[in-house]
Amino acid sequence: MSTAAAQRQIRSADVDAASVAAAGDAIARMYEDQLDVLTVRGALDRAPLAAAGERLDRDDTDPGWARPNVRMPVEDIQILGTDTPATPTYQAPTGASLEAYLESAEKHRAEGQGVFDAGFDAAASVTKLIGKFSSGRPVEIARADDGRQYVPFTVRRLVNGKQIGLHHDYHYPLALYKQLAPKLDTRTLISYVALLRKPEAGGELCVYAVTPDTPNPPKMPNGFQWDLDKVEKGYDWQKFTLDTGDFFLLASGRCLHRIAPIQGPRARVTMGGFLALSKDDDRVYYWS
Repeated sequence: MSTAAAQRQIRSADVDAASVAAAGDAIARMYEDQLDVLTVRGALDRAPLAAAGERLDRDDTDPGWARPNVRMPVEDIQILGTDTPATPTYQAPTGASLEAYLESAEKHRAEGQGVFDAGFDAAASVTKLIGKFSSGRPVEIARADDGRQYVPFTVRRLVNGKQIGLHHDYHYPLALYKQLAPKLDTRTLISYVALLRKPEAGGELCVYAVTPDTPNPPKMPNGFQWDLDKVEKGYDWQKFTLDTGDFFLLASGRCLHRIAPIQGPRARVTMGGFLALSKDDDRVYYWS
């Protein structure tokens, strides 16, 4: 481990809904490697999110969950809004094709909004919320060259014992980004997430000062899996706990991160996706 890598720190900010103006340049600061994590308390109306989270956290009905990581039981996340995520999965380790992604987006378009009560426009709320941190840049859902819309957000559920392991989210090299990536500033990629339901324990966001450029990062002997114990002992890291209605932005293309295992009968239910500055630096695009 180099001295520089060991000395890198996680830079985070925590604001409440009444103070978001203080973080109005958060996206730009993430791009300039000045900020890694922003947490916003009470960012969205708690009531419609809590109602959706409670309805979704049950096993006697299935609203249509996709389970792209079912081959790796400990990371068996459940997803609404697409069955073809814009990420690598155990079902598709190098990601899907763009056409498969767009077809899934159209097929499942109503699912995400459908989990919320009438009167709460989830995509409009996300657009407005991201705009509070865009330094005045307009915010748009990404579209393909032929005008087809990308998935604006997905709803995700992690139940007892499930987790999301250590990873970076630098997904631009995937085939499904062949049209989108050239339109973006690819210095990093930012995750956005809002919490619909908080588990009794676990489910925290854990962020580590390990970047894709960190030399000789701690891996297991197979050279693929991260050595969590060595990562936590050798690098700065922070743990973030959110409640229903809270929101975070994370420079996930730069910072190694994970979601800690869920503990107890209450699931962790979230909605979210990714965002990036445009290549021309004149707007923010988001998708999931």
